[in-house]
Amino acid sequence: MITRLYQSLIAATAIVFMSVASAQETQKELDGEGWFDRMSQALTTLNFEASLVHVHGHQIEPYQWFQSANSPQSQELLIRMNGPDFRILRQGDRVAHFHTSASNYSLIADSVSVILPEAFTKPFANLKDTYQVSIGGGARVLGRNAQHLRVISRDNQRYSYSLWVDRASGMLLKMIMHDQRGDIVEQMQLTSLSIRQDSPGVLKEITNLEMPPLLSDIRILNKPGFSVKPSWQPQGFELVNKQSHHLVSESTLVDHYLYSDGLTEYSVYIARLTEDMETDVALSSSQTLFTMRYNDYLITVVGQVPLSIAQRIAQEVK
Repeated sequence: MITRLYQSLIAATAIVFMSVASAQETQKELDGEGWFDRMSQALTTLNFEASLVHVHGHQIEPYQWFQSANSPQSQELLIRMNGPDFRILRQGDRVAHFHTSASNYSLIADSVSVILPEAFTKPFANLKDTYQVSIGGGARVLGRNAQHLRVISRDNQRYSYSLWVDRASGMLLKMIMHDQRGDIVEQMQLTSLSIRQDSPGVLKEITNLEMPPLLSDIRILNKPGFSVKPSWQPQGFELVNKQSHHLVSESTLVDHYLYSDGLTEYSVYIARLTEDMETDVALSSSQTLFTMRYNDYLITVVGQVPLSIAQRIAQEVK
């Protein structure tokens, strides 16, 4: 009798222990950071073919998106389906932009980063100082069970994101960018998705395609030459590049400062003021544009920051 009771107690204890362990594992699985990292892994390790719609401002643009994560190097191709032919091809860490109406060029980058921030392909640990991620409810997106995530700024000085991630594969299915008021400024949703074991055929065909020259090889880059420069940036943003160059489309010499917080970026351009330059422009959407005159210079701020922040950045150029 005692033996049977002892065995029952041991079995009950084991069940409780297993239940606690299972609950802890479920809790860990449902952690927002864990879901974000699963998404970033899917965006870099899956072979897939997808179609999507990208909406920013009043523009609605359809794309085809292909990725191969197979050796010897990963590949990614984004094709715009409306208007003049425009394609972005990534082979390893080299990203080429192909235009029918402009010169082709390449950049060094880990993703095409035209529609999705490059930070979506990195661990969330890189963003923890300035953002927090939380779990929302479940949803159905593209006929798939999805997990809703919210990526929110810790200081309300930048945009936030709503993400819907496929619970089965971890693939990002839908993204909405919100401003400080919660209004939608940009969104993306897949309209089809096929996850493959092998590389998409279109990528196999262009494996040996010759890439255009690097942009840094096309134009001469120098250190900023003007005496004025940015003196303030929002908390969490760091200067990642500064240079002086001529704009691609014209001969205007500008000093360019690029800042990033890991998820979003903004640029500060400083140019000598001329009569044909338009001053005092303020536009807010997924890419805020703010210009102002400072003595004999035109200061322009462009990027994914609220208009009030862009205005202060420009005013602090001295």
